[in-house]
Amino acid sequence: MGVRLVNPEISVIGDLLLFNLVALLASISVFAARKTASSTRIPIALAILAWTSGSTISSWNALMENPLPEWPSDLGYLLFYPLLFFGLVSALKDPRSGNHIQLLDSLIIALGISSILSIIALTATAAELGLSDYELFLKNFYPIADVLLVATVLVIIIRSGLDTRNLVTFVALALFTLIDILFLIQSSSGSYRFGSLIDSGWLIALILLAESQWQRTSERIKGSSHPLFGTVIAAVGSGLIIAIEILRPERLPSGAMIPAFATLTLAFVRMSLALIEAQRLNEVTILATTDELTGLANRRKFIAEIATVERGDIVILIDLNGFKPINDNYGHGAGDELLRQAALRLSRTFDRDWTFARLGGDEFGLLVRGGGSKEEIANSIVAAFSYPFQLTAVGEMRISASIGVAEEDGRGELLKRADLAMYSAKRSGQSIAYWSHLAPDATNLSPLTDRR
Repeated sequence: MGVRLVNPEISVIGDLLLFNLVALLASISVFAARKTASSTRIPIALAILAWTSGSTISSWNALMENPLPEWPSDLGYLLFYPLLFFGLVSALKDPRSGNHIQLLDSLIIALGISSILSIIALTATAAELGLSDYELFLKNFYPIADVLLVATVLVIIIRSGLDTRNLVTFVALALFTLIDILFLIQSSSGSYRFGSLIDSGWLIALILLAESQWQRTSERIKGSSHPLFGTVIAAVGSGLIIAIEILRPERLPSGAMIPAFATLTLAFVRMSLALIEAQRLNEVTILATTDELTGLANRRKFIAEIATVERGDIVILIDLNGFKPINDNYGHGAGDELLRQAALRLSRTFDRDWTFARLGGDEFGLLVRGGGSKEEIANSIVAAFSYPFQLTAVGEMRISASIGVAEEDGRGELLKRADLAMYSAKRSGQSIAYWSHLAPDATNLSPLTDRR
C-alpha cells in the first residue's frame, strides 16, 4: 500500500512483483506460526498461497502483452475460500471431546447467518449486465463465500470468546468481504481500475489474517455456548428464505438459496447424527443396567428402582437353594445354564411391568409397584420351582428357593428388610418369610448381604 501511495502509477515492480510478494510472505508467515495448530494454519497458509497465485496471474494479464489463460487465476481465487473455511472450522472442534454434533451446530449457525448476509451482499451487487453463466457464477460465489467466512468467525467468537486472534481474524475477513463487494459493484458499473486502492484493501486483509495466526487464542471451548435454539433458528430462517424464493422468486437474489439449502442439509445431517448418538447412548445405558448372563436387570438397575419406591410397593428377594452344589460338582457351565433357566421360568411368572433382576450369584430380586397380593406372588415363585430343571450336560435337577418379602410402609430400608426376611426363611427351612410376620428380634439377624 505504501508503494501505491508514493507512486500511484501502475508498474510491473509495484503491482506484479511487490504486491504479490507481500501476499506470498503472508502465506509463509502463516506456515511459520507455531502458536497455531497445524490443522488450522496449514489450510489458511494454502488459502493465501492460492489467492496469491490467482492474483499473480491476474496482475500479469493486466500488465503484460502476452496474457495467460484466465481460468488458473479464477481457480486460485476460488480455492482460497474452501481452504480458509476448513482452516477456520478446525478451530470449532474441541479435540478433547470429538463431538461432531457440536461442530455441526456451529456450521449450521454459520451457514444460517451467511444466508441472511448473502441477501444483503447479493442485493448490493445485483446488476448482471449480460454476464455469461460462468461470470454470473463467480459474481454470486464470491459474496456468498465471503459472508460464510465472516459468519464462521462470528461463531468461533461465540464459542471461544473474543480473544486477540479471533478479533484480528474477524477484522481481516470483514475487510476482505467489504473489498470484494466494492470490487463487484465497481466491476458491474465499469468503474473498477486495476491498481486502485481496492487492490491494497485485499492485501491489507491478507496481512491481518496472517498476523492473527501469531496471536494467542483462548484454550477454552464452550460446548453449550450456542444451544440447540440457535441451530433451530438458523434452520427455520433458511427454510423461510427457500419458501420466499419459491413463492416470490423476484423478491430475493437466487444465490441466497445456496447457503440456505446447505443449512437445511446440515440440519438434517445433524438430526440424523443426534438420533444415532441417542440410540448409542441408549444401548450403553441398557448394557450398564443389564445382567450379561440372564438378560435381566442387574443389581445397579434394581437399586436405582428401589430408590423411587412408594408406599404399598413390594420387594421380594429370591435365593436359590441347591445351586452351589450343582455349580461346584458339574462346573460353571451347568451353573450358568441353571441360572438362565431359572430366570426365564420366573420371568414368565411375573408381570412385565415389574422389575425383575439378578442381584449377583444365585440371588434374584423382584420389585412390584402399585401393590398386589404378596402372598400370591410368593406362592407363584414357590410353584415355579416345583418341577425339575433339565440341564444339558447333567440331566434333570431339582432346586428350591428361599423367599423374603417386604412391603414399603414408610419406614425405609426396604431392601434390607426383604434381605432379613429371606435370611429368616433360609434359616428356618421355610420357603417364604414376610418381614411383617417376623418376631421383633429378627432385626438382630445378620442380613444375607453381609454374609456373601
